[in-house]
Amino acid sequence: MTSTTISFSVDAAERQELAARAAREKISLSDYIRVRLGLRADGSLDDDDGGGLAAADDAARAQLADHERRLAALEATRS
Repeated sequence: MTSTTISFSVDAAERQELAARAAREKISLSDYIRVRLGLRADGSLDDDDGGGLAAADDAARAQLADHERRLAALEATRS
């Protein structure tokens, strides 16, 4: 399987915000952006045998859903 790089530009403040969110979620910036785009995270997991992948995916989905709920609530209070 080949991979392709997708590039996009953000200003320094946007990059800093994305990096801070990724750090809060304890994932790489690249994986944070991939998950936000609805793609599978590309980072390595501590479980090398693959047995924990489904559990890790479920945990990531739950964490992302919680993040989406919190983000929606924050955005609602702004408007």
